[in-house]
Amino acid sequence: MPFTHYGTLVPRISDEPVVASAWERFLRDHPHHPHEGDGVRRVVLASWQRCRSEAVDPTLHSAPGAADDRLRQLRTQNRDLCDAAGPALEGLRDILRECGTLIMLSDTDGTILQLNGSTRVRSVGEEVNLAMGGCWSEEVIGTNAIGTAIATVAPVQIHASEHFCWDVKRWTCAAAPILDPFGRHLLGVVDVSGVKESFHGHTLGLVVAAARQIESELARRDMAMHERLLARSIDDFVRYASDCVVLADFRGRVVRINGRAQAARDAHGVCFALETGNAIPGLDLTLPEVDQIHQRPGWLRPEWLHTVKDREGLLGTMLVIPLAARPGRTSISLPATPTAVTTDDAFTEIIGESEILAATKARARRIASLDLPVLLVGETGAGKELFARALHRSGKRPDGPFVAVNCGALTRELLASELFGYAEGAFTGARRGGHPGKFEQAAGGTLFLDEIGEMPLDMQPHLLRVLQDGVVVRLGDTRERQVSVRLVAATNRDLQKEIAAGRFREDLYHRLCAVSLQLPALRDRPGDIESIVDHLNHKLARKYGCAPKQIEPSVYQTLVRYRWPGNIRELQNVFEVMFALGENNGIDVSMLSSLVESGPAGDAMAPAPMPMSAASGRLDDLERQAIRAAINDARGNLSKAARTLGISRSTLYVKLAALRT
Repeated sequence: MPFTHYGTLVPRISDEPVVASAWERFLRDHPHHPHEGDGVRRVVLASWQRCRSEAVDPTLHSAPGAADDRLRQLRTQNRDLCDAAGPALEGLRDILRECGTLIMLSDTDGTILQLNGSTRVRSVGEEVNLAMGGCWSEEVIGTNAIGTAIATVAPVQIHASEHFCWDVKRWTCAAAPILDPFGRHLLGVVDVSGVKESFHGHTLGLVVAAARQIESELARRDMAMHERLLARSIDDFVRYASDCVVLADFRGRVVRINGRAQAARDAHGVCFALETGNAIPGLDLTLPEVDQIHQRPGWLRPEWLHTVKDREGLLGTMLVIPLAARPGRTSISLPATPTAVTTDDAFTEIIGESEILAATKARARRIASLDLPVLLVGETGAGKELFARALHRSGKRPDGPFVAVNCGALTRELLASELFGYAEGAFTGARRGGHPGKFEQAAGGTLFLDEIGEMPLDMQPHLLRVLQDGVVVRLGDTRERQVSVRLVAATNRDLQKEIAAGRFREDLYHRLCAVSLQLPALRDRPGDIESIVDHLNHKLARKYGCAPKQIEPSVYQTLVRYRWPGNIRELQNVFEVMFALGENNGIDVSMLSSLVESGPAGDAMAPAPMPMSAASGRLDDLERQAIRAAINDARGNLSKAARTLGISRSTLYVKLAALRT
C-alpha cells in the first residue's frame, strides 16, 4: 500500500486486519513511525501516540460519565450551541433514519450533550457509555472520532480497529468540529456513530455539512446579539472616551474596542491581546461566578467591569480601564500633583507629615527590609493595603508579584480555593488542569491577606502549615508545591480578644505577628487632612479630565473637625462626590453633607444628628439614590433627569461615571 494512504480522511474496510495487527505491535513494541504496509493512517497513529503519552488503558470497557447535575450544568452553559444545533441534527436524523446510527453533539471536553438514534442502537451504545453525559475525550477513552476531532480540531472518521480501546473497536464513527464563527475557537463536535457494519464513506461529509450549518446559525445569532449589545453601549464609548473601553459579548469575546489598548498596557500592565474576536478570561457569563473569578487575569480589577443587558437579559460586559492621562482633553493644562513621588521611598506615597504618621512610616521602613511576616492593625479605611504595597516595594522582593486577598469577602469554599488552588476535578466546575492559588501566584513576592481576623477557624490550620513548611497542597491534590512568599496580614479586630473567645488560633497569631504595625486613625492626625484633600483634588482632576477645584477655607475647617469613623476611605468618598457634583470650579461648605458638619473639635466621636432627609445613608448613597430616582422617573431620558436634578446633561454623565467606579 502506498505511504500517502496514511493521511487520507476516510478509512478503508479492507485495511482493518492490517490495522488490528499494527495496533497489537504498537502496544507491544511501541513503534514511533508507520512502516510500509502497516495500513495505519497518520491521524490514527498520532492519536495512538497521544493515548500512550496520556497512559490510556486500552482495556477500558467504557467511557466515564458526568453526573446528572453536572450534565445539566454543561447543557445550560452550552445552551446556545444546543439550540443552534437542533435543526442540523434533525436533518441528519432524517437522512440516516434507516442506517442504525447515533447522532450526537458534544462539548469541547467530549461530553455528549445531545443524542438521537433508535432504541436498539442506543442500548448497544450504552454498553460503552456512548450515551448522554458520556465523556469521549482521547485522554480518557483513547482514539475515537469525537476525541480525535477535538484533539486535531479537524474532521475525522475512525473505523473499528483504529480505536485505541478494545471494547470500542466494534464501532465506526465520524465527527467534525464546530468552530466559533466569531473567534474561530472550538465550541463542540457533531458526531455520527454506529456498529462497524454500518460504516459508510459519505458519513464524514454529512457531519462536516452539519457542522457548517451549525456555525452559520451561530453566526446569525451572534450578529443579532452583537447589534443589541452595541446599541446598548454606544453612549458609553463617548462617555468613557478618555479611558480604554472594551466591549465583550456574553461569552467574553471582544466585540469592540476604542483603540486605547496600548495605553492600558502601559498604565496597568494589561498583558492580554485586546483584539476583536479574542475571548477575555473571566468574562464568560455562561460560567458559574466562581469560575469567572478564578479565570480572571491578575491585571483585571472587578471595579472595571460593567454588565450590559436589555429587557431580554444579559448581553455582555463593558470593561472600562481607567487611564491616568487624559490626552483626549488637550484644552486643559493640568498641574503636576504636589505629592508626586520623586524618590525611591515607596512610603512617600502615603500622604501626611503629622508626627504620628511620620513615626509609623519610620517603623515601617525598618520592618520592610526584614523580610518577616507583618501584621498591620488599624481601623477600616486607615490605609492598610497602601502600607502593605509600600512594604512590598521597599522590601527584598520588590520585583516579585504583589497579590492581595480579602479574607472577609469570600465564602469559606471560595477562600480555600483562592488561597491554595485546586486540582482538576476537585469540585464541580473546576477548570481543566486545575488552578494555582494565591500562594503560588505570589511566589517570589508578597501575599497580602486583608481582614485575616475573618478567616474561618477550620481553615486556619491549613494556613499555619503553609507558613511553617512553605508547602502548598491544592484542593483535591496530593502533590506538595514549595512556595516562598513574604506574608503581610491586616485586621481591624483585636486578635487577642478573638483568641480568648476561641475564634482565632494563638499559634497562627504568633506566626503572623513576627512584627506588627499599628496604623493611626485619621482623627489622630487631623493635620494631614488638608494635604490629603489637596492630593485628592489633583488626582480627581486627572480622573475627570478637568482643572482642580478651588476649595474654600471653611471646607478644610469642617473636614478637620469631623471625626472620620471611616478614615481615609470615607474622606475620599465624601470629597469625590463633592468634586463630581460641583457645577463650577469651586467647592464651598454648602456642598458638605450634614454628616460632616459635626460641630467643634473635641465633641463626641459620633457626628451630629442628621435631619430625616439624610438619615438613610451617607452622602454617596443619597447621591446614588437621587440620580437613580430621577432617571427612573424620566424613564431613562437622561436630559429630563438632568433637568429634574438641576444640572446639565454632561454633568449627569460625569456623576454616573463616578458612581460606577
